[in-house]
Amino acid sequence: MISASASCRRRIAFCVVIAAAVAPAGRTLSQEPPPPRLETRNLYGMTGLIDMPSARVQPDAELGVTTSYFGGFMRNTLTFQVLPRVEAAFRYSIIEDFFVGDDLFDRSFDIKVLLSDETRYFPAVAIGLRDFLGTGVYSSEYIVGTKEVLPGLQITGGLGWGRLAGTGNFVNPLGYFSNRFKDRDTRDLGTGNVNIGQFFRGPDMGGFAGVEWRPQFLDGLSLKAEYSTDAYLQEQVNGDFDPKIPFNFGAEYRFNDWFSLGAYAMYGSEVGVRASIGINPTRVTGPRDVEAGPTPMSVRPPIDSRVSAELGPVIERVGPGPATGSDAGFEASLLAGATEGARWAQAPTRLAPGAECPVEEALDVDAELGVVDGVTFLDRSGAPLCSVLLRETGRRYLDGKRTLVGAYDTAWADQPGTRTALADALAQAMDGERVTLRSADIQATRAHVEVENPYFNASPQAIGRTARAMANTLPPSVEDFEITLVEDDLPTTTVLLRRARLEAAVETPDAERTSWVDAEVLSALPVEGSFLPDYEPDRHPEFSWFLSPALPVNLFDPDNPLRADLQLVAGAQLTVARGLSTSASVSKSLINGFDDITRESDSVLPRVRSEFAKYLQQGDPGIDRLTGDYLFKVSPETYGRISVGYLERMFGGVSTEVLWKPSEQDWGLGLELNYVAQRDFDMLFGFQDYDVATGHASVYWDTGWHGMEVQVDAGRYLAGDWGATFGLSRRFANGWEIGGFFTLTDVPFDEYGEGSFDKGIRLTIPFAWGLPYETRSTLDMNIRPLTRDGGARLNVANRLYPIVQEVDRGDLRADWGHFWR
Repeated sequence: MISASASCRRRIAFCVVIAAAVAPAGRTLSQEPPPPRLETRNLYGMTGLIDMPSARVQPDAELGVTTSYFGGFMRNTLTFQVLPRVEAAFRYSIIEDFFVGDDLFDRSFDIKVLLSDETRYFPAVAIGLRDFLGTGVYSSEYIVGTKEVLPGLQITGGLGWGRLAGTGNFVNPLGYFSNRFKDRDTRDLGTGNVNIGQFFRGPDMGGFAGVEWRPQFLDGLSLKAEYSTDAYLQEQVNGDFDPKIPFNFGAEYRFNDWFSLGAYAMYGSEVGVRASIGINPTRVTGPRDVEAGPTPMSVRPPIDSRVSAELGPVIERVGPGPATGSDAGFEASLLAGATEGARWAQAPTRLAPGAECPVEEALDVDAELGVVDGVTFLDRSGAPLCSVLLRETGRRYLDGKRTLVGAYDTAWADQPGTRTALADALAQAMDGERVTLRSADIQATRAHVEVENPYFNASPQAIGRTARAMANTLPPSVEDFEITLVEDDLPTTTVLLRRARLEAAVETPDAERTSWVDAEVLSALPVEGSFLPDYEPDRHPEFSWFLSPALPVNLFDPDNPLRADLQLVAGAQLTVARGLSTSASVSKSLINGFDDITRESDSVLPRVRSEFAKYLQQGDPGIDRLTGDYLFKVSPETYGRISVGYLERMFGGVSTEVLWKPSEQDWGLGLELNYVAQRDFDMLFGFQDYDVATGHASVYWDTGWHGMEVQVDAGRYLAGDWGATFGLSRRFANGWEIGGFFTLTDVPFDEYGEGSFDKGIRLTIPFAWGLPYETRSTLDMNIRPLTRDGGARLNVANRLYPIVQEVDRGDLRADWGHFWR
């Protein structure tokens, strides 16, 4: 549905095999890889020939979906280029008549590691495991090399074990090193466990080969031929498949970067077809930035320009000298604000703007006022015509004008209503930038604002637009900009920016790097209680609602592998105070797409998830969620949550959580405790006679390596079992996230049932990736091969880490390229 007792030595052995495969890649990382290009896929959905693999991989982060069919075998495969050298796949296959009249619905996982790149004289070399986690029907291992011998012409050769040794070309040479490699252990077949006992084992080994030609005269066309070592022995015994020859031939055509088709002559007896769709989170899908850009940032004039505007050109006439006795009619007066004992005068003249400065007349002002250090002359319009420096003491006055920040007028900060008016103007300016001002405290030299980012996928874009609005609205004396991001009413991260540094960086080639280096990232304070904000609109109570269609999907049921149900979902939320809210969501089926689910649960554990079909069928209409929630901060680094009510479709009760996650570091710790009861199947207000205390301690770590993030949750699950969930995901700067997880608990594999342990794939697709405008909405999917009861965790809607994970220092740095957009 989209929504463990085993040998420890076996698990360790599997890790050793993977480590041995990845380790040689480290020695070749210094080599320059070839330019990334889209490679062709085989009928298993992996990069390869036709039925055989190759040593090619896809461009980094390429995500593909492949459907293929021949001879009664349908394979549906989701592949992902996890790292530049690691390709992985999840496959759902339908094999007709595999059990003498009964079809087999098979789930399997593959992985391939590129050990070395192709060079002038040597081929690329890869090692792979096919169906290493699953029933083992397709279980095989291989080492393969691929070399381009002429432009567009490449050859492939490899050695295979398991199914790829079906023709038995050679004796397995590993058997000479250890007798255990002579026999292929089949104890884990059909269990869904990692098939450690099969890796590179068996009496025989097969040698496969193939060729691929991409004609230069027709871009997108690929012609293939291969010698296959898969004899399809089981399918011959139980089904009607009858391979005549071990050769396959095919033609493929790639229409564009995302779609390709292939047709094949298979084993001299069948015709095969393949269709593949490929997308890449790093590729731009269409026109971007079609909306109006940010308002240009106003820059204060440089210090010398401000001095020039006040004093005009400064001319040195050092030395008192005699007065000239001019009758020009000066009415000189001393200026207030001269510093360090300097005396400065101002004298209006009847001279026109641009006239020659009356330098000698400065001596008359000196005589009239009794020793001054400098004089500023004003023309007939009242603008400064020039200034004359008479004594060295006057330089103190000039230097103060050039260097003192206080040269900007700060008297406005003490005027009643001025700060409030500025905050109102700032809120209006930020609305024009699609950023919401939550509160503002404006002082003479510092301004602190809390902002919400409801629109931009990259938080630095909201920060940059906020900084622009502040520079364009606030008086010149405000030098420090403190911008706090607010997510779900939680102040998360504060970014401190220096206005002068931003002004120096704007519209320069190095603006992105300079603005990041000058920014300071801090954990936001829980509550700003040290001041009364100049702007904090009374937003509460605040009410919002939605009404939208939904398309839940039920996958991998052998009776019907794909079911969908069109539903109408309505929801509302009432926020009564900051962080305190109540929310509800109800759904109604429109086509009853799940009514034909007939399989009953055979679980020996408390049936906390395996009876999901009853909720789908009887909970129509049903209350998906009805909770009261309080989200708060205990300290700058510590967040808290309390949720009470019908927490999800199957359970209700109390859920509490605390998260320690400083914004400045890339890891955090969490603790969640829950006490819940199982809801009635009708998903209304009743409960069944099952309750459980559950909870987990969690570790979150953003490795900073290719966007990889690790999450480990250890504790008690809904069925009362104890264990841990291990998750690894790759998150991209544009919001894409792709990852996998598995859970091992104290439930023995045979008691868990089919699949042996919980595992699955997580996928987050940002809508902004495929649209020409910005939005923070995403499509989130959890794909599990099976829904069982072991390792089942509560589905809480507002866990804390997803709220704060995208606004720490590491994520802001990754997205900082959007700051000036």
